[in-house]
Amino acid sequence: MKAVLYEAPKSISFRDVPDPAVDTDTILIKVSYSFICATDIKTYRQGHPHIVPPTILGHEFSGIVESVGSDVESFSVGDCVTGSPFINCGTCESCFRGRPEVCSARKFPSNGAFAERIAMTNEYAKLGLFTVRPTFLRQAALSEPVACVLNSARSFNPRPGESVLVVGAGFMGVLNALVLKTVFGVRAYITDTNTERLKLPASLGIEIVEDTEKLSGFFNAIILTPPIPELIIRYQSHVLPFGHLVLFGGYAKGTKALFDPNMVHYTGSKIVGTSGFSPFDFKTAVNLITDGAIDLNVFMTNMYEFSSSEFQKAFIDAMDGRALKAGFIL
Repeated sequence: MKAVLYEAPKSISFRDVPDPAVDTDTILIKVSYSFICATDIKTYRQGHPHIVPPTILGHEFSGIVESVGSDVESFSVGDCVTGSPFINCGTCESCFRGRPEVCSARKFPSNGAFAERIAMTNEYAKLGLFTVRPTFLRQAALSEPVACVLNSARSFNPRPGESVLVVGAGFMGVLNALVLKTVFGVRAYITDTNTERLKLPASLGIEIVEDTEKLSGFFNAIILTPPIPELIIRYQSHVLPFGHLVLFGGYAKGTKALFDPNMVHYTGSKIVGTSGFSPFDFKTAVNLITDGAIDLNVFMTNMYEFSSSEFQKAFIDAMDGRALKAGFIL
């Protein structure tokens, strides 16, 4: 099968690799759509502590079940599905404490989603594979980033009518604001130093904050999507008492940042981090998408064929910011 193989930082190739191995308990999926994530770009640029080359990148996908082993009962050939890029072990300390999103012994499918096929065991599929209606197959490929947003929201429990400012109008920033506005009923605001990137969220009814240098308002929560440490102390003073400053983006190893401890002490405001998602978050994301509660078609304007030349173009467009969200049609 054709696949994108990550060989080392700044070294990826489009090549033929063996199909995933199958057994009596295996579900083999023909990938229909997959999307490039910021983690894929970061891995390409500088490596990733949990992604060891050589390996196939990609973890946002949907597809159609191509074959099932004789021991598989819950899925059938022809099912439209989307899958979680990992499931939690259920036995480590984090899982026992009810925080599966930081499980220390995650389990993974056969390979990444930048490939024509991906396989899961029946055991994996019980937690990590979901059927979707055919009309939502492409949107369902973005279940994982929606799940990450839902996990982030649980860190500050937004209520209808509360104000939330999202800093950064990249894909995850706009998705945060859209989900918070649509699903949680908050007053969603967004800001970015690149005013061109604010056109899409404005068209979605998200309120725009253009000049953050003159920012004078206060918010129940502020979500920082860019991993820029200087933003922490800059926006901390705009969090309401008992509000939350949410560190959504992943910072480079060894990053240090300043914050005002008196604001935490005297106002009860919190600085919280969020990463990953739980199985419940992923299932909820799939339900929201397939019930039509959120429309993700606005992010699907940069789709590429899954070929050697188009794969390179997609990665370059994603890295250079020309594509808000780059995806492959397989």
